[in-house]
Amino acid sequence: MTATTIDAPRIDRVARDPRRGILLMALGIALFSLLNAAVKWQSETFPINQIIFFRNAFALIPVLVMARQMGGLPALRTARPREQILLSLIWTGVLVMMFGAYHLMPLADATAISFLQPIVVTFLSAPLAGDRVGWRDWGAVLVGIAGVLLMVDPTGQGSVFGAVLAFSGMVLSALSMIMQRRLSRTETSISVVVWTLGISALTMVPTLPAAWVTPTGPQLGGLIAMGLASGAFQYLTVRSLYHASAAAVSAVSYTKMIWAIVIGFVAFGDVPTPAVLLGTLVILVSTVLAYRSGRRDAAAPDPTR
Repeated sequence: MTATTIDAPRIDRVARDPRRGILLMALGIALFSLLNAAVKWQSETFPINQIIFFRNAFALIPVLVMARQMGGLPALRTARPREQILLSLIWTGVLVMMFGAYHLMPLADATAISFLQPIVVTFLSAPLAGDRVGWRDWGAVLVGIAGVLLMVDPTGQGSVFGAVLAFSGMVLSALSMIMQRRLSRTETSISVVVWTLGISALTMVPTLPAAWVTPTGPQLGGLIAMGLASGAFQYLTVRSLYHASAAAVSAVSYTKMIWAIVIGFVAFGDVPTPAVLLGTLVILVSTVLAYRSGRRDAAAPDPTR
């Protein structure tokens, strides 16, 4: 059986809608921001490999429930196992490097580096994913970067190794988005999520005995909750890339800065400066541009038909 003849579940037979993809990514980014706050809290007690294991292993619970509703085991079939495994390993590398960067350097510095990802995604999506990247996509990306530059004031206190980890994690994250876009054309969304989470969790198992910290009851509850939320985030990301191009949805990632402002103010009492507020406004503009670009793509005729 070829990859193009996989019997996709009913949910993957809906028409692709770039606007829906952008909205799904925006929701996923909001959840992702909360997850980062949870990781920052958990990293004070647990090693990175243990956090990654719990995050991915327990994320499988809601994902497998969704898989059952979407066709069960047939929905998890894949004709491209090598690409699924490669994507899983890349995603594991993203988590290891980004969590390590957060540990070694100020969060603002690591965040600033991560926002170079849309440039990499836009640059690579045409040759690797075959996406049509127009001037509107580039415009949304550049406007978003301008907003981030207004908001982020790197401290200069981060280590060189931490910066290397952050940059490497950013590049791998961009590649993972491109690969998810490629796989979404022949594989079901749920199969991509299950393979990614399962293999990523398994790769952490051999490393656990080296630095295992036994969690208390409340700590275990926090780790489990983090994993469940991670499963929802993974699924939203894959579904967004089913509906919209990687270049279009990548601009929405800038809303992470808005959520960082809200979480910082509510949880830590951080009052945003005028520069931060102005940057937030610019980021909102970039997201609107991405949404409008997606709407035009949805209305445009498909040249391949």
